[in-house]
Amino acid sequence: MSLKVKTFRVVSVVVILLLLAGGGLTLGQIFGIGTFTGGTLSIKYQLTKSENDPSPGTLTMNIAPAQGGKFQVTETFEMVTTADQMQVLVFSHGFAHIPKGYLDMTPIQALDTRPVEAGKEILLPDGAKLVTQEEVTIAGITAVKGIYTHPKYEDQRAIIAISDLETRKIMPYPPFLRIERNEGSAWNLIALTELLSIERTD
Repeated sequence: MSLKVKTFRVVSVVVILLLLAGGGLTLGQIFGIGTFTGGTLSIKYQLTKSENDPSPGTLTMNIAPAQGGKFQVTETFEMVTTADQMQVLVFSHGFAHIPKGYLDMTPIQALDTRPVEAGKEILLPDGAKLVTQEEVTIAGITAVKGIYTHPKYEDQRAIIAISDLETRKIMPYPPFLRIERNEGSAWNLIALTELLSIERTD
């Protein structure tokens, strides 16, 4: 007897109106938008939870001017899932697909306003470290890719690409972030977030 698994397409849409504060919308840098001074932004990421994932999710964010000196921010998370996973997915998206208890990425925020170059070993808070390797191009964005490690998570690492300072200001997440765990002789994927497209107008 064969068991049929019914799948559903889940689409979660969040629309937020944000006040224009201090001349721009200001959040983080490497993880979060910096000073957004106007115009429009459309950015799309793919979220993968396993190698050869048959149904990766997509996270899309659009920012456009709104009346009264505000921005309209629309965030859409979409993926195909089974019925028993649907309730969880409706209330979580983005980096929530990285399970709790895995690699702490907080120390890398020390690089928020610092340029990152290839071929460097960068010491970070809490004993964490980023060893940069080479320049890469992802969805038209030039970035420096490296390996991030944390001493409290010796069996885990992140392969991360960090863009230049100006580009970071308009990206909610890095263009590439792959969390891995060492299992035996291989590094296996925990979660992958990768930029698919980005478009900005003034």
